[in-house]
Amino acid sequence: MSILNNIVCSAAGGNTGIADCSLTLKNVVGGFLVPASFELTEAQLASKDAALAAILAAVNNDNPALRIYPLPETVTMTDNSEDVVLQTFGFGAQVPVRDGKYNLTFQYTKGGNCINNALQKFNSGNYRYIGFDAAGVLFGTKVGTSLKGIPLDYFYAAPFKFNDGANVALFAYRLSFNPAYINSGLGFISLNVADLMAINGLQNIVFSLVAPRAAGVFRLRATTGCAGTDLYSIYGDELADDTNFVVTRLGNAVTITSVAKDANTGSFLFTLDTTDPDYNAAGPFVVNTAAPSVLAGNGVEGYEGIAVTVA
Repeated sequence: MSILNNIVCSAAGGNTGIADCSLTLKNVVGGFLVPASFELTEAQLASKDAALAAILAAVNNDNPALRIYPLPETVTMTDNSEDVVLQTFGFGAQVPVRDGKYNLTFQYTKGGNCINNALQKFNSGNYRYIGFDAAGVLFGTKVGTSLKGIPLDYFYAAPFKFNDGANVALFAYRLSFNPAYINSGLGFISLNVADLMAINGLQNIVFSLVAPRAAGVFRLRATTGCAGTDLYSIYGDELADDTNFVVTRLGNAVTITSVAKDANTGSFLFTLDTTDPDYNAAGPFVVNTAAPSVLAGNGVEGYEGIAVTVA
């Protein structure tokens, strides 16, 4: 049995003579940007647990092209949707030409400039949208027995507006799309809103060279991309594992002999196999983490590295 478009009505007192209940979306508090190929299939919609597991797996997908990206929690929405477009004839009669497009602007406060910069990278993309409201209703468009993202005319994360002393700095993104996708084409499932709000996207790990590279040896400090949090103190033991990293030179993998904690510098000491045919003392070497699933398997869940060149 699928949970797609399955309205669950809560009991209420008083006979009203209305036999069925209907869906009315509450305020939209979050959502996801998803690739066009993304769908929650009939099998994944068999239960709430299965649907939530599929969403979490997609958020943490090792392949960025197949990954879905959580949008920040919204605090207000401005509706600038078009009115119905009418044609007026010479004798004054008006006839509807088409429905107006939805044009919705969502403001958020958590994440600030860092999240805004990340969202702006989607401005020229071809992503779709799945939203959820304050009651935990996850909505998109129904395609057969699947739930898919709403095709967008555009997604636009705007440059921030300054705090003016009376209002906080304004961070917002805008969505525009055809109303048919969530009117006659509406697809939805009911989940726990707390579970949806708790879903975070991957965080970047940024590396910096602590000291000049020696023969086959270098030290890297690892911090988070936005806050600059030092990961040595949080995941020192977990990250000190050569399976967490990939080192290449001219596109060819170079064997890592070991990755160890260096307490003196709060960094990670990399030792390369200098007998590897792809090793060359001249370098340069490109260092990155292994896939997010590998990091998660080693206890570092929710992170992905940004490649750094060690010259």
